Formats: sequence, structure tokens, C-alpha cells
Amino acid sequence: MSDRTASGTARVASGCYCAMRMVQGEGGAHMLDVGQDQAPGSAASRRGDLAGTIRDEAAGYAEKRKADAARIVSDVAEAIRASGSGFSEQPNVKAFFDEAAEGIAEFSEGIAHRTFSELYDEVDAAVRRRPGVTVAAAALAGFALVRWFRASGIRPIPRSRAVVSADVFPTPEV
Repeated sequence: MSDRTASGTARVASGCYCAMRMVQGEGGAHMLDVGQDQAPGSAASRRGDLAGTIRDEAAGYAEKRKADAARIVSDVAEAIRASGSGFSEQPNVKAFFDEAAEGIAEFSEGIAHRTFSELYDEVDAAVRRRPGVTVAAAALAGFALVRWFRASGIRPIPRSRAVVSADVFPTPEV
């Protein structure tokens, strides 16, 4: 009652390689599929490596931006705290600035300690809870961006203040 075993790989129609084992026993020879894997240099293997590399790079980039956001929010908290120190004669106003700075500092710590996916899930949940507030915030942000872009654009100089006389650059008659 002895079994003989032979192992090897075979390429199947899908392009993957299957590890096969030939078992010779009393009932005859049987071919067993012991695993399916991709060949080390195949296109599917390289595609998987590329996707993993891109995913790792994106995760690293997101973590860096998250750390930058936490630092910026922390800097805002410090600026509020510093501006509140000028109100030492008015304890009520100083306490208001200190509480606001403390709340923003806690928000900064929350950003720093959460993962990017946790932050995304929280924002997604907030958007789903209050879609009206989300639309209003998006409209306000869009309005502010349009105003900012228009303000930073090049404006024409009125002819009354032009350094070059109007005769140098004649305007076409319309």
C-alpha cells in the first residue's frame, strides 16, 4: 500500500498557474489541484503590485495632508488664544476666547488621532444627516471662491489713469 507523489505546475485557460500533485495509489493515478496562483512575472501579478504601490502612496499622501490639516487647525487655536490674551482686563471676553481656542485644539487632536477612513465616514454621516446644511455650505464656499477669483484677477485700468495715452492703443469703433 504505497502511494507515489509527483508535484508540478500547469497553466490553465485563465492564464493562472495551478500547483498540481499527482498521487498514485491503489485506486489509480489522481491529479489533485493544491492551489492556484499567478506566475511571478505575469501581467496580473505586476498589475497587483502597481495597484498596491498606488494605494500605499495615496494613503501616505492622505496621512500627510491630514497631519497638515491638524497642524493648521492647531495654529488657528493658538492664534485665537493669543488674540484673547489682549483682553486680560475683561475676564468674560478672555474666557470666551480661551474656550473657543480649547474647542478648536480638541478638534485638531481629533483630526490627528483618527484615521483618514474614520474622518471620511464621519463627514459622510454628517452630510447624510443634514443635506440642506451641506448644500448651503457648498453654495457659500462656491460663492466665496468665485468672489476670491474675481478679486485676484487682472482688472482693466480706466483711461483716465492710464500711463500710456489713449491714442497709442486705438479702440475699434463698435
